[in-house]
Amino acid sequence: MTTHLIPQQYCGRMNVVGDCFVFGAALHDNRPVYLDIAGPATSVEAVWARLAQGKESRIVPDTGSSIVLQPPEPGLFARFQRKIDGLGIDHLLLVHKAITEPVYSELTTTYMFFADKEQATAILGDHISKLVKVAVFPDWYPFLVQKGRLEHLMQRCVCYGGAQVWVVTLDVSRWTRTIQDGLVSGVIALP
Repeated sequence: MTTHLIPQQYCGRMNVVGDCFVFGAALHDNRPVYLDIAGPATSVEAVWARLAQGKESRIVPDTGSSIVLQPPEPGLFARFQRKIDGLGIDHLLLVHKAITEPVYSELTTTYMFFADKEQATAILGDHISKLVKVAVFPDWYPFLVQKGRLEHLMQRCVCYGGAQVWVVTLDVSRWTRTIQDGLVSGVIALP
């Protein structure tokens, strides 16, 4: 099994109760969907609490203007935090709950990390197979990626720190129509 790491690169600081360092962030329509920070426990927990309450926070790069994080509503983040032994700092990842708990029963969105093409293709295929009411075969996954991008069913988020995050529109009728069109045109076929 291949391990895919999310790239981390310093991209600024945040300060709610003391400084913490930002190593990655992704925004969709100016709303945060991913945040990777490290610093004293009180600092990273203060950032989490602020965003969990749906309150604005800012990433301040060393150069350039601030990056505003404005969650649309409270409670949208899954939190992954661990203490880094020997350094006295905590590492915190916040990811939108649409990543950890996608909803397939209505018109929604989810997000996916793009660590490499093979991994992203498999994740999109898995999402589509859970969404539509027809069989979806792994041989179709590259076609779904291509058509999803062309039809704006998947688009890249604004990303900082090396991570690539994409938003995927979970629209059962549009994805079903994409599969039907692929079968009719002969671009994809039943195995």
